[in-house]
Amino acid sequence: MALIENAKGRKEGSGYERLFGDNQLGYLLSRIQATVISTGIELEKMIVGLSNRIEDVDTFLSEQKLSNGTFLISKSAIKKSKLKSNLEPDILIFKIDAKKQHCYIIELKDGDAFDTKKSQSEKDLLLKFQNHISSKLRFTTSVHICSFNQLDKKKIVEGLKHKITEEMAMTGKELCEILGLDYKKLLHSRIHQQKKNLTYFVDELIKVDAIRILLQEKLKDYEE
Repeated sequence: MALIENAKGRKEGSGYERLFGDNQLGYLLSRIQATVISTGIELEKMIVGLSNRIEDVDTFLSEQKLSNGTFLISKSAIKKSKLKSNLEPDILIFKIDAKKQHCYIIELKDGDAFDTKKSQSEKDLLLKFQNHISSKLRFTTSVHICSFNQLDKKKIVEGLKHKITEEMAMTGKELCEILGLDYKKLLHSRIHQQKKNLTYFVDELIKVDAIRILLQEKLKDYEE
């Protein structure tokens, strides 16, 4: 997971500064916002790094007999291949065995709540890409939006304003099962970063003059 201490944020004129009237606090909160955004990118990098990746997609797909196994293709690898378009999903997963050759087209999300417009656009992107590659692959295909931290598909559908079906919803646990990754281990590695972020946030918050003074007053009232 991304760390607040590595985020840049906006030092002046952020919306948070206008909201609270404090430059120090505004800068800290803008760094937190930047960190939240980057957590999804970090999650994708982690999954890609742990998976059995295909870098040269065109060479892989040109083989007459494809090897059995599960193979991940990142967005950057898609962009270098004949599958590229202006609508690439986050990852493709090719699952090949004696019975079938299937391609999962996946948009990976760290959260599970989106507005109606965003939900519809995510679904449209996946369906357009599916249509784009349908004639280029010897695979059956399916499209999915994976909310990595949500274990209930119904809640994923609700979070996406019912713009997708339960068949299109994918949990993080399901994604890890397809890729042969340890879901609990991935979650545990992120929990460690959560503790670092919490400690750093409190340390930086206390450095904000207005917050420190207010806390001292509130704690004094509380003790009384």
